[in-house]
Amino acid sequence: MNISLCTLFEGNYHFGVAALTNSLASSGFPGTLWVGYRGALPGWIVDSPDFDRQTGRLQVTPTFQLQMLQVDTPLHFTYYKPMLLREMLTKHTPTADMVGYLDPDIVVKCQWSSFEGWFSQDGISLVEDINALFPARHPKRLQWTQFFARHDVQTRRSLERYYNAGFIAVSRQHLDFLDLWGRLCELVVDYNQGAKDLKVGGGDALFHSTDQDALNFALMVTDAPLNTTGPDGMDFTPGGTYLSHAIGKTKPWHGRHIQRALGGVPPSMACKAYFQFADGPIQAHSSRDLAWQRMCVRFAAAFGRIYRRA
Repeated sequence: MNISLCTLFEGNYHFGVAALTNSLASSGFPGTLWVGYRGALPGWIVDSPDFDRQTGRLQVTPTFQLQMLQVDTPLHFTYYKPMLLREMLTKHTPTADMVGYLDPDIVVKCQWSSFEGWFSQDGISLVEDINALFPARHPKRLQWTQFFARHDVQTRRSLERYYNAGFIAVSRQHLDFLDLWGRLCELVVDYNQGAKDLKVGGGDALFHSTDQDALNFALMVTDAPLNTTGPDGMDFTPGGTYLSHAIGKTKPWHGRHIQRALGGVPPSMACKAYFQFADGPIQAHSSRDLAWQRMCVRFAAAFGRIYRRA
């Protein structure tokens, strides 16, 4: 199966792209990671002798490369995911059977041969969110159904789980699902009166998690099979082997690991996974900074074994 991968970043999220790149290189991924970006590219890309400024391509290993793709949109990148995935299948990689999107705060922990087995041409691949239980007749699902019905969008099935939008893989067979998800994102943007924020209002807001809520309703409208793992698939719970996702506003590359541990928040599994892949073919941190941050993570993790916020 011909599989393409893509991600999106701006600002300091380039550190996450570097770790994601190293994790894919370690997994043995043979192909191209398309990197949509806004703003300036970081030094580890533009100053690399392996970067071709004319084509925007950075050769990472003999069989794996990054392809830079400048994105011009006023939208928060979280709303741009369905558009990028659609462009991948119709424009950038027209021979791909399937395209997968990964947030830039994710790393791949398993071998590519294991990860590749998650993809199928008849389905959509997903991971359950940290709060995965979301009953079919949850009050918010009922409100979503009423809201989208006013826009002539009707559900086809009931679902009991809620999925994270940080990873999704869609086959060419379900290209129409990307159109659906994109349309629902537009309706959510209109409802929330703007597209600049990842989260809107409190947890009781109709569309608090914006594109992710739109995704989860779109999954109720499509009849495509869902290839899913539990929350462990992103290290939200112990025992995961596939991905590690550093959710939340504070990212591993922001540092302050000891200060956070003293406040009762030790390094997460995803933070530790990030620093596992923070060097390799790509090193976005200086050697001194990387050594210091890794030491701080070890100390913070040790402290966290005796004290953490309830």
